[in-house]
Amino acid sequence: MAITLETLASDPAIYLYEFDGGDAVIQQMDRNLFHKSIFLDARIRHGDLPRGRVPLKGLLEKYAGPPLAERPIGWIFHVAQCGSTLLARALDHVGRSLVLREPAALRRLGVMKGADGAGDAAFDRALDVTLSMLGKRWDAGTPVMAKANVPVNFILDDVMRRAPGAPAIALHYPLSTYIAAILRTPGHVEWTERVFGELRLGARYAAPSAAHKAAALWFAQMKAFESAIDAYGNVHSLDAAWFLDHPVETIEAAARLFGVSLREGEAAEIAGGELFASYSKNPALDYDPEVRVARDAEAKERLRGEIAEARAWVEKAKEESGLADQLGRPLVGPGTDLLD
Repeated sequence: MAITLETLASDPAIYLYEFDGGDAVIQQMDRNLFHKSIFLDARIRHGDLPRGRVPLKGLLEKYAGPPLAERPIGWIFHVAQCGSTLLARALDHVGRSLVLREPAALRRLGVMKGADGAGDAAFDRALDVTLSMLGKRWDAGTPVMAKANVPVNFILDDVMRRAPGAPAIALHYPLSTYIAAILRTPGHVEWTERVFGELRLGARYAAPSAAHKAAALWFAQMKAFESAIDAYGNVHSLDAAWFLDHPVETIEAAARLFGVSLREGEAAEIAGGELFASYSKNPALDYDPEVRVARDAEAKERLRGEIAEARAWVEKAKEESGLADQLGRPLVGPGTDLLD
């Protein structure tokens, strides 16, 4: 693997995987490996291709690839546990589109800045370089999209300011469904508390319990989505329950938004095929929509106390800093009351 300034800037097989201390970690890939990699974090499928490192300081000083505005990326921003992986995989077609699912380097930058907004010139330059490298094309003229992850919602405006017309989806759940999703098991609770800490949300919000932390995470992300929809004309909200209940209509609308070419009837084939019959994060597991509905109902009943606690926290936060009843500009569907 020849890592040069030219290959870093132009070769999509030379992939900026992660930042580690003073280095940028570079992973050699091929197009099919991106398709197989459900996530581009520690679960990346790299096929034992070489990995290398370059000094981060030198990369940031010398990299001269085009800015994001010249190799645009479409965005799927989301709140976790809401079908984003399923949507992203439905839009990823070798030769027609590329969806980068949760790039680790981008997540690192979201954590670096965090909810306290502690960015600086080094952060700005690292974000510029990361976005330029993520925008490299395997196939000229085809769209590239990135499914971000939760920390990226906290640098959403930093991302969108670099290409204000970029198409984007803000995939979300109303509060009660969100609380049921991210507190339904001890592992989910651990994730919630870890991400709350990583993003330093405690500096902004008092949240002594897990339900309060979940409420603060939801509220901060809804505020970020609301601001992006107000500021950028091609950012659209999408209720996750609507997507899961109306997958064909949603896939077609998302494909139009991002410029993904689909054959007539292909969205129905995707929704009726193997992708939607298995768990998107782990295809070895079957997926049953009726099981999902029953699981969500059970979690809402079991977590009634936590949901009420979260709702009270959000109502107070709304009084102090405001939040619309619904997110605007729905991609498809009627939109949903956020406090439902």
